[in-house]
Amino acid sequence: MEGERRDNPRIDGNGLQAKIMVTEPNRSVLLADVNLLDISGSGIKVRVQKPLVVAVGTNVQLEVVLPESGIPVIVNAIVVREKFDSEFGLHYIDLHPEDPLEKLMNECENSRKVQV
Repeated sequence: MEGERRDNPRIDGNGLQAKIMVTEPNRSVLLADVNLLDISGSGIKVRVQKPLVVAVGTNVQLEVVLPESGIPVIVNAIVVREKFDSEFGLHYIDLHPEDPLEKLMNECENSRKVQV
């Protein structure tokens, strides 16, 4: 079996919940609740709680409340994979060093260590 070939290690999202916002071409906005399945330095895999049709290449915005601090984090991303209208692979866009993504990953990792 081949080893992991990703540049960025994945961290279990521990079922952390978030909101996903999709702005469609006609400017209507779809909101859905999602669970974070895994998080890495390049993207997030999410599962929507109710089926949602979102095409690959669609820009989305994810709002996650950090599990320890309660700070809300907004992440802009693009859908790079979709599975059965219920799971999506998202790639970050417009990330800057001051973005709290690292804090999100650290808090998820710390949460996982506490549960083990």
